[in-house]
Amino acid sequence: MLTAFRTLVLLAAALAAEAAGAETIMVKAQGIKFVPDVFRANVGDIIAFRSMSAHSVESVPGMWPEGAPELRSTLNADHDYLVEREGLYVFRCPTHWGGRMGAVMAVGDPAALTGKIAEYEKLAADDKSVKAASPLLKKFRERMGLK
Repeated sequence: MLTAFRTLVLLAAALAAEAAGAETIMVKAQGIKFVPDVFRANVGDIIAFRSMSAHSVESVPGMWPEGAPELRSTLNADHDYLVEREGLYVFRCPTHWGGRMGAVMAVGDPAALTGKIAEYEKLAADDKSVKAASPLLKKFRERMGLK
């Protein structure tokens, strides 16, 4: 029953987002990478995780905007995530995190997130469990033209 309710809520959100000009952004699992692995989104967009055979996706602890709903899918299942807040999001495939299967999403102006990027980089340097985020954050800085 809860799954059916969640599906209806996501469907309603998708219809509202479409009416408001929001987008559906496709993120595919390819090998042990998410494609794209660095991207921008807007509040109201839906991130559609596809081709998730042998994969799942979840928020990286400490690297998620405060107040944003956590992300957690089940293994082998496609998943949709509705973006509700601006901020810097880092997510991962828990099964393949050791192989650095993760991605970074900016919601809002990436230049306004430089302090948050530095905070996440420090966390990655200090906490072994999130160290795999370091190269993703570096790639994010480079692709967004941030120093």
